[in-house]
Amino acid sequence: MPGQTTDQPPAPRSRTRRIGLAAGFGLAAAASLIAFPAEIPWMAAAWIACHTLAATRQRPAWLPLFACLALLLAKRPPWFPGMLLLIIALGSVGSFRLVRRPRTARRKPAAGRIALALLWLAWLAAALDWRAAVHVSRQAAISGNRPIVCLGDSLTASGYPHELGRIICLPVVHRGVDGITTGDALAMLPGILELRPQAIVVELGGHDYLRGHGEKACRRNLERIIESCRAAGAQLVLIEIPRGIASDPFRGLERRLARRFDLELVSDASLRGCVLLSPYAPPGMWLPASWHLSDDGLHPNDRGNALLARKVRDALVRVFGRPLGRGPISRVQGSHSNAPGLGPNARP
Repeated sequence: MPGQTTDQPPAPRSRTRRIGLAAGFGLAAAASLIAFPAEIPWMAAAWIACHTLAATRQRPAWLPLFACLALLLAKRPPWFPGMLLLIIALGSVGSFRLVRRPRTARRKPAAGRIALALLWLAWLAAALDWRAAVHVSRQAAISGNRPIVCLGDSLTASGYPHELGRIICLPVVHRGVDGITTGDALAMLPGILELRPQAIVVELGGHDYLRGHGEKACRRNLERIIESCRAAGAQLVLIEIPRGIASDPFRGLERRLARRFDLELVSDASLRGCVLLSPYAPPGMWLPASWHLSDDGLHPNDRGNALLARKVRDALVRVFGRPLGRGPISRVQGSHSNAPGLGPNARP
């Protein structure tokens, strides 16, 4: 009858489109949750780009911003000033888009453009701050007769120091011990400092997390290690430890320490890559063994150790500001141990 309305089911094409959009949104959110810490700014950039596209087409554009905000809060990254600025911008512009009506948006496009520009400027500040936080700002002098000490747990004991000794022109001392915590390493430190190292590569904290020692205790021990090494004239390089998949229970501990003490950081992307390129996780489980960086799904194999050694070498180059190619004095001292810890009088 005239004037009478009937409920019509949505067209099949519209329903399919909605299902596709929902599936794409879910996949994007899942991929964002497992993004490595080093990739967090680019993850945020992808969501802001989705917002920009929607806003340009005069579509509802608030959802990508609130999704990005929720993902950042869930991942628990360290709250550097740039990251805090980005979080504020995401919430503010997202709220602006949510309450703004389409007619108003068409009449006052300048306001939308200004909001978009401010959002991208906040992202740029966050990205630059995120990168600066993990790179040393000053270079150190180098001495050919003082060793590089690699201190860590089983990830170090797997053998990357031997690979490092083959590709740099400095002596390398291997102090990787299976299963040690930051407390065990602190007890080893006096013996290590007697070697007069010019740099110490620290890969610690994974077993603190596994044994439930907590972030505060781990942070205090790492701070004491850093301060003791600095007092002895040794430079520090931190290796970031992956804890958790989607969320970091220690809130980016190594990144926070790198920023506070102005240290060079080796991103955990290499260690996470050893897990992903192993027989026990995709995509490694679908790839031939010649691609694998780990044989047990956690510790690096020879290929993984070679990759980690290159990453540590690159970090040392940034610390000392000069190439460290292989030379006649290159050698590796010491070997890994299966003991729970070493005494303070440990020797190479």
